[in-house]
Amino acid sequence: MSTTSPHDLGALVAAPAVQLLAAGAEHGARSWVVRLGQDLYVRTVPGDRWSPAGRARVRLDGAEYPVVLTEVAPELHGPLDDAYRAKYDPYGPAKVDAVLSDPATASTFRLRPQRASVRERVAGTVAALRRRAAASPAASPADVPCTSG
Repeated sequence: MSTTSPHDLGALVAAPAVQLLAAGAEHGARSWVVRLGQDLYVRTVPGDRWSPAGRARVRLDGAEYPVVLTEVAPELHGPLDDAYRAKYDPYGPAKVDAVLSDPATASTFRLRPQRASVRERVAGTVAALRRRAAASPAASPADVPCTSG
């Protein structure tokens, strides 16, 4: 399984469904993602037990997206229902009914990209510096022009 940049969650919105996995889990719950404003939200299939708090992963087409799930304010459920209705209406009334069901609504979370740990960020910075050094080797003294007269 490849891990995709946590900051690139846009592909999740276009997908009809994704798999939502709790931290450390191998099997996930079939889930649906929509955008409301600048934020992404996920709902799981009714009947799947899902009560995550904090870190999780979203799997789509073999890629995994590390995310943080947060609770949704009750006043957002109406606008979210409208967003889900707009996205899933072409799939038929059965899909819309499933996405708008009480169990699905109760399993709604806001998705945010998961920040890399300090160790991962340091390792990424070191690797970038090494790539940069390898791409532009230091000039030798013979390559430096003489400016004295």
